[in-house]
Amino acid sequence: MNKLTTKVNLSDWLGVKFANSENGIAFDNHFDHKFAIVQDFVESRDDDFKTPVIYYQVFPEETASQFLATLKQELASKLGMPKTNSRQSILEVIKAAELKLIILDEIHLQPLDTLQNLLGFLASCNISVILLGYRSKMEIAQILALPSVSTWDQLEIST
Repeated sequence: MNKLTTKVNLSDWLGVKFANSENGIAFDNHFDHKFAIVQDFVESRDDDFKTPVIYYQVFPEETASQFLATLKQELASKLGMPKTNSRQSILEVIKAAELKLIILDEIHLQPLDTLQNLLGFLASCNISVILLGYRSKMEIAQILALPSVSTWDQLEIST
């Protein structure tokens, strides 16, 4: 598969997941242009008054509460909410942003219990999740064995 075709396939696949509010896993297998494609996809759906899609590169050993605090801060910043309005809950900020999809990259770095907590919270908010990363690393981290993830649609991205 050539790079142009891969770009179209990844972008189209993300578009379908976004439109249908579906979860999915994209295995990047050393695909160099993934970041740019995902950024283009996010930017094409972003506007001044809402942030329906967000891309997040996971940090090792980050807790679910740290992730949610960062997510709240990022969404509030994008929406131009003043820091003095920090009394708003994460749910209120998510609703104001009209967040529908989170794309998580390098997810294999996340502890399994943290990922399970995040997926549970995001599902309760009707937010779809796309996991990005290497298949082998997700297998080692036992992410693909999670009952909530094992049935998700998968896309192999290759150069």
